[in-house]
Amino acid sequence: MKTKKKLLNVIYNQDARNILESIGSKTKVTTTITSPPYYDMKDYDSDNQVGYGQTYEDYLKDLKSIFAGVFEITEENGTLWIIIDTFKRNNQVITLPFDLSDKLKEVGWLLQDVIIWKKDKTVPWSTNGFMQRKFEYILFFSKSINYKSNKDSVRVYDTSQLKKWWIKYPERYNPKGKALDEVWEFPIPTQGSWGDEYIRHFCPLPQDMVATMIQISTDENDNILDPFAGSGTVLSQSAYMNRNYIGFELNEKYISMFEEYLEKTFSKYRKEYDQFSQNKDQGDFEKRILNLRSLKFARVLGNNIEKNIDFDNFKIFVVPKEASKIKNKLLRVEYQIIGQIDETIFLNEAKKLINKAPLSKFGIEPIFKFVISKKFNNKDHFGYTKTNTYSYVKNADLNSPKIKVISKICVDLNENDYL
Repeated sequence: MKTKKKLLNVIYNQDARNILESIGSKTKVTTTITSPPYYDMKDYDSDNQVGYGQTYEDYLKDLKSIFAGVFEITEENGTLWIIIDTFKRNNQVITLPFDLSDKLKEVGWLLQDVIIWKKDKTVPWSTNGFMQRKFEYILFFSKSINYKSNKDSVRVYDTSQLKKWWIKYPERYNPKGKALDEVWEFPIPTQGSWGDEYIRHFCPLPQDMVATMIQISTDENDNILDPFAGSGTVLSQSAYMNRNYIGFELNEKYISMFEEYLEKTFSKYRKEYDQFSQNKDQGDFEKRILNLRSLKFARVLGNNIEKNIDFDNFKIFVVPKEASKIKNKLLRVEYQIIGQIDETIFLNEAKKLINKAPLSKFGIEPIFKFVISKKFNNKDHFGYTKTNTYSYVKNADLNSPKIKVISKICVDLNENDYL
């Protein structure tokens, strides 16, 4: 009886040029994350290896063939990340990332983004030119125009990393957090930086950078491929994050080190991932931004109503309701207009204001109600002024003309705390 061949969570001691023969076309991957061997720069101690000892044309031809195979086994919504760099030959720069991109376009891959990886350190064998080299390129391809992307899951929502303007200008910040830009800063891990468990390799990829790619382009239980596994960073990080991995590596020593490393570290890093997945910080940030927007919307609206139609004897009570179903709107908010005021005139002016900037940029779907009077208490309600809806007035008389916006939302932020 034949033993069934293991197709997932395995690293093959095979040439990446034999991907289809090794795993077949029925096994599909969601994303591939890899850094191909440097062209003719470093011997990886394998016979007939890609890169070392080849002509540039043969090197590109082999890479094209490999990624054609990857294309065939990639899901229709799948993606490909390639970390690669330029190099110098005959006293001039060879634009390998762009030459390879052109080859992959012929296969069918669609180039979606070019990211700069700022790594701070140069590889030991790099040749210094006029300027020190501190970055590589990350090419991000998709198989189709409809590709999987979880970009919101990697947004920056740590307020210590945001400019203090998010407090006064919440409408400028996505409630999910600040989007990644096209320059990623991840230092190259130094030998020994991960302790005795760390795999020795010429150019290891940063764990956090690989984790970011995995988070963006896959979900749990998806399959991830690295046809040039090397130290196994992509494979181990996939395992930590509850994804399946497939790797190819010609050097048996690296495979043995990877398997030993994964066994030693899996429990620790899976636990860290599980804790991260349960982190509520992003939800807290989203709620805070929406609260700030809801309050500021009332303040800006009220100030403009007073200026344009000379109504000033009113307050606005803010009551967030639920997510909006209107396109480009994030939240339905009830605004109770309290005081003796002509409703028709108010609504006509409000309609003009909310359909143009700045209020049209807030993502708020307002619902207006009119109330002659309303009782408030300092225990459950918080008052804000014409100029500040990010820090409530302490011990305020909520009936005072100074208080223009009232809500059960409690916000008390000092922008100097976020310099």
